[in-house]
Parts: sequence; C-alpha cells; structure tokens
Amino acid sequence: MIGVDRLKESVYKDSYFTEKAGSLTVNNVEESAKNTLMSVEMQSKGRFINLSNKILKEGCNIYKTEDRQSGRISYRRDCDGICLLEVNGRNILLVIEVKSGFNEIKKKGFEQLVASYVKVRGILQSIEGYNPADYEEMGLLVSYPPDGSYTMPTRSVMGAKLKMIAPTALDKLNNANSAALKANQEVTLNLSGYNVNACHVNPSFYSQTLRVKHVAVTDQASSETIDLDSYL
Repeated sequence: MIGVDRLKESVYKDSYFTEKAGSLTVNNVEESAKNTLMSVEMQSKGRFINLSNKILKEGCNIYKTEDRQSGRISYRRDCDGICLLEVNGRNILLVIEVKSGFNEIKKKGFEQLVASYVKVRGILQSIEGYNPADYEEMGLLVSYPPDGSYTMPTRSVMGAKLKMIAPTALDKLNNANSAALKANQEVTLNLSGYNVNACHVNPSFYSQTLRVKHVAVTDQASSETIDLDSYL
C-alpha cells in the first residue's frame, strides 16, 4: 500500500492524510439531532490511511450543480469517510457514508458514494506511486436497520410536495439498488447507470462497477463500534 509519507509529500495538503492502526472513526457530518447516528468507530486488525473528506469538500465548487432530470448525478456530493486499509495481505480503498434511517440511503447515499469514488480515484491517481490495480474497491453504507424505528423529520408541506414529484431515472435506479441492498446486504452499482460516462470523466479514473455493502448498527444508537474485518 502507498505510504502516508508519499501522500503527504504530494501536491495536496499534508493535513488531509493521517495514519492509524486498529480503528477509524467516521462521523456523520449531516446529523446533529437527537436519536440519530452521529459516528461509527470501525475496528480492524489492519492499518488505516485516512483521507479527510475535506479533500473533496474544499474543491466541490468546481463541479456543476445537480441535474436529476438529465440523469446526471452531482459531483458536488461527497461522502463521510475515505480510507486506504491494509489488512490480511489485502489493500482496500473504502468510501463510506453514514446515514441514520435506511430510507436516506436511497435518497442520495448511492450518489454520494459514486461521486466520491470517482473524485477520490482521480485524486489518488494524480499521485506518483498510487496504482489502482493494487487495490480492491468497496463502498460501505452504515445506517440503522432497514426496519428500524427512525424516520427522517419532514415538514408536512414539503412531504406533500415530494409525493407529487414524478420519480426520475436516478430515483428509480436508487430504489432498485436500495431494494437489492436491503435483501442481500450488498449490491454492485453500475456506474453507467449514474451517467458517469455522460459527464465525460476519463474512464481511467474509475471502474465501471462498485461493490457496496450495508452495515446495520443498533437502532437509535448515536454511536457504535463495528468489526470492519467481518464485512470485508
């Protein structure tokens, strides 16, 4: 696996990269209310190199705004966690999103993973010494169980308006992927379905598919520790 020193010596701020053995904490940056999932500590026998999601956030303004009617996702989206993990002889690139309710996953969770994955691959490939062929790639969606008691707070007027909007092709794709994730605890995303090709992103910057797994945590917990190795 590429060393953290090489990453810190790259064109990017060295504060974006940190190394730690044994555990990684991922914070849900969108949540602040009670009875929501705020953070997850992922434990592993391996070694983590954490990439701060600021490496994605601080450059987001260069991307177009969302255009769901055209079927193109917004690359202004980002995820909660990105890391390189070296464990049991494997090198893994992980993109991680933490949600409270499972229903939030189908609203934007998949799109956050896809946009973040494509962007971070482009960033890493700009650094000499990073070879994507050396890494497995995986997305993780962490939330309360699919049948948990959490419901996203929505004002009644806004809720009524949302019900009146016809689902887009992206909405239908997210719903299908969410159903597969709920049934099997994993799904393989086809990036062409999210119109990555239509955005003319250099195809060397990403794989055509991304394997995504769901990690269910205790319903209503504000934080949780999970054994990451058991999901890899």
